[in-house]
Amino acid sequence: MEILSSLKNEFIQEAKNLKSLKGRKINQKVLIEGQESILWGLKFGVFIEYIITSLDDITEIINKFEKQVKTFKTTEGLMKKITDTRYLIPVVAVAYTEKKFQTDDFIIILDDVKDYGNIGTIIRTANAFGIKNILSTRKDFDIYYKKTIEASRGTVFNTGFNCCDSPKNTLNYLRKNNYQIITTTPYGRELQSLINISQKPIALVIGNETNGASDTFIKNSDATIQIPMNPNVESLNVGVATGISVYELKLKQVIKMIDNRIKSTLGRELNVASMLIREALDRELKKISFLSSCQLVFMMVLKCDEKMTKDDIQKQFGILEHEFAHFLTPLIKHGLVENISNDNYCITLKGIEIMSKLWNVVENTESKILNCFSDEEKNVLFSMLNRIKKNCINLK
Repeated sequence: MEILSSLKNEFIQEAKNLKSLKGRKINQKVLIEGQESILWGLKFGVFIEYIITSLDDITEIINKFEKQVKTFKTTEGLMKKITDTRYLIPVVAVAYTEKKFQTDDFIIILDDVKDYGNIGTIIRTANAFGIKNILSTRKDFDIYYKKTIEASRGTVFNTGFNCCDSPKNTLNYLRKNNYQIITTTPYGRELQSLINISQKPIALVIGNETNGASDTFIKNSDATIQIPMNPNVESLNVGVATGISVYELKLKQVIKMIDNRIKSTLGRELNVASMLIREALDRELKKISFLSSCQLVFMMVLKCDEKMTKDDIQKQFGILEHEFAHFLTPLIKHGLVENISNDNYCITLKGIEIMSKLWNVVENTESKILNCFSDEEKNVLFSMLNRIKKNCINLK
């Protein structure tokens, strides 16, 4: 390891400057203090430029790196100068801050929240629920303060953040990006467990530890919510309150999402399309015969397979035990299908004749259903359906 022996050394000076918010902003880097915090950074993919240590051996840390990292050795006294502490933190890392804030389906707004421990707790809780973007109304907001990194257990490195300078500018940003704004306050108009949310992305506003959320948010939010509490309890810690609110709202959001996804899942879409096709074919068949589309398709399959057992028929056509007689009896009664032995069924010559005469109905109905499709689109459609069937078979 290269030895750094002077406080004026450029690497020691840069690391020392990164203790301040101004230094972090200018350099777009962060000082990570201590082995545990460095390992957290690595876990979340932080790019570490170099390490400074007073230890003779940091193999345990270096072995965690995928690539070789520049490492410097210095004195314990200079380490205390870098970290601005009276106690020794024997290893630090200088890293780039690459995680950028992004609009997402759920973000948290910290409205003048100041305590670094609370901020770290909120970030850690948010990450636990998949929320990885934080917006602050404070111009001097910075999540890379040492206490915040520790309180978040390193999840600050997995979090994008930004500052909007004021509640008013933050509100304008949220409106522009189509968020539903939900503010937590002891005086909220609704209990958070009873609130109805929309399909818009959620911006949850968390207020200052002492004064709560600003009037700008309380007056202009889509909803203000409160956590029901025992009257003997004056208030909850802001980190604890955020955890409760995030849990409630995230659960409601997931339920809303599932409801929407159910209505648009592949299985449901195919099932609805299949049902509508059968209904269309049934209407056309009823004009000239007693057969349903399911019975006609069954006769087609029976012609190809030559014979089928009762179990095969029920499995392939989804016919329940109490439905079986109703499905098959008319076909046997009219001489279209016969029971040859031990619940084995085959199609008769009359059945083949009737099926052939009705085939024209099937083709005409199919033509009407695919009326707006070009020949090329029809080929693509059937090709895609075949691929879906093959993929389903491969899942066995």
